[in-house]
Amino acid sequence: MKFLKSILSKKKERGNLLSDNFSFSVKKVITEVDNINDKISDNDFYKIISNQEINQFETNEIYIFLPIAFARVWIQTVNWPEEYNEILPGEKKVTKRYDETSSFLIILEIVKSYFENTPSKSTILQIGGRSAEFHAANELLLKGGEIEDINVTKTTIIR
Repeated sequence: MKFLKSILSKKKERGNLLSDNFSFSVKKVITEVDNINDKISDNDFYKIISNQEINQFETNEIYIFLPIAFARVWIQTVNWPEEYNEILPGEKKVTKRYDETSSFLIILEIVKSYFENTPSKSTILQIGGRSAEFHAANELLLKGGEIEDINVTKTTIIR
């Protein structure tokens, strides 16, 4: 049974391969957000991503994982979970590892590079502030909690 499951999951992954433009598109999204001084709505953020020359799968990967990567690099002292849950239409919840998700790994490396080169506070807030993880941490800190008190649970992504 495990063998059959393995074959089926690899077939599904092949359908979601990332294009050669994926890295460039992630960098371009960050650059475009860098160039906007006003607050960006969720719809505008999605438009910036979807205007790239990428497919719908890649658009969704950037929309989901870019804010998470920003939050993780921005707030490094948090003990971030190594896994996340994913729910696909008509399927049950599946646990996946961030370090086995190629789109996340690519995005994370680009974000780390961005943070090493004088990142914009506005861009950090515009992107990292979209993550549910950031909102939970921020809420705890606003209520008087300490950064050491932050305990982040697995993110659930509904596709």
